[in-house]
Amino acid sequence: MNRIKLTAKLVNELPFQSGKQRLIYDKSLHGFGVLIGATKKSYFAESRVNGKSRRITIGPADVFTTDQARKEAKKLLGQMAAGIDPNAAKAEARMRGITLSVARETFFAGRKLESKTEYDYRRVFAVYFSDWDKRALRDISPSAFLNRFRKLTTENGPATANKAARVFQSMWNYNRAATAGYNGVPVLAECPVSRVGAVKAWNPVKRRQTFLRDDMLPKWFNALNNLETMTFREDAENFRDYAELLLRTGLRRSEGASLLWEDVDLIASIFTLRDTKNGSDHTLPMSQQIKAIFRRRHNYGSTGYVFASNSKSGKLEDPRKFLVQVRKSIGQDWTFHDLRRTFATMAERWDVSHYAIKRLLNHANCDVTSGYLIHDPERLREPIQRISDEIDRCKMSNPTSNSS
Repeated sequence: MNRIKLTAKLVNELPFQSGKQRLIYDKSLHGFGVLIGATKKSYFAESRVNGKSRRITIGPADVFTTDQARKEAKKLLGQMAAGIDPNAAKAEARMRGITLSVARETFFAGRKLESKTEYDYRRVFAVYFSDWDKRALRDISPSAFLNRFRKLTTENGPATANKAARVFQSMWNYNRAATAGYNGVPVLAECPVSRVGAVKAWNPVKRRQTFLRDDMLPKWFNALNNLETMTFREDAENFRDYAELLLRTGLRRSEGASLLWEDVDLIASIFTLRDTKNGSDHTLPMSQQIKAIFRRRHNYGSTGYVFASNSKSGKLEDPRKFLVQVRKSIGQDWTFHDLRRTFATMAERWDVSHYAIKRLLNHANCDVTSGYLIHDPERLREPIQRISDEIDRCKMSNPTSNSS
């Protein structure tokens, strides 16, 4: 270890160090020194804090004189001797001033979210927390968040309040972990959302169990076919095919809207969904009825997205106006996810195996054994055809015996 009496003249004359940096320690003040690099020289203070070595940069040698740097080093060495890590203290001071808007953007920059998920999360912040954008995180108290949560529950509904709180918690916990000290101790306080759980204020929200009953399917198909008399024909037929595809495949609405022609193989009668909710691609076989839907869309000459539109993205964005029309026509407040539940109900009725239903719905496999099974779309061709045939039976005969 190099120890010499550091002076302004000596530090100025020390040559820059190409390659590995060089540390030179002061002979008179233990822990004070100068770091020589390829293009600059910096003063530092070095000691042990709680048993671990810490080196604190004081500043460049062309800004600080040696005497100024030595004086600052004495302060820093004194703090470290008292068990205070100046770097952690600086980080804590910076963290105390970070605003919600900065923390939010840090979260989005650091987390790899699907575009739809990021859109949903950004909307939560924009709609429910925008008035806190310039507020420092330290100023968002547990009590303040609990009051906001209760307000959202009253004005926007229990499910919305729960979702908003969980999105906020995800953002906060990411920043808390990202800014933790060298020893893993968080600088940012515990998320204020924890108060919601502490006082048992989370809203009990029952999972929806709605689906299209057998007796509703003829009305539903009839309403889809009559849409073209109510609005622009091509848009109506686009929606009709989109909704019917969701019913016959159990796809999530975003999966159907994002389906590309390049992933549809009419010769092999299969289609592939890219980058789905569980992070993987998902290939499904076509029933005869599903293939007919793709052929109809193909005859319209659309390119790119199967369900193309004139929106900026080019894909079906928000078919809400048609959804509302069909709701009024059949007298039932159905959703796109109801079609997914209807598909699963049809599958279970025909004793399709649990594994096959899981594969059809593209639910993540969490057991070890499933990791050894290779997904072959052909194994799903018979079940998906059986489900489409059952849908047609209900559509044509208006049965009531199997209704739930």
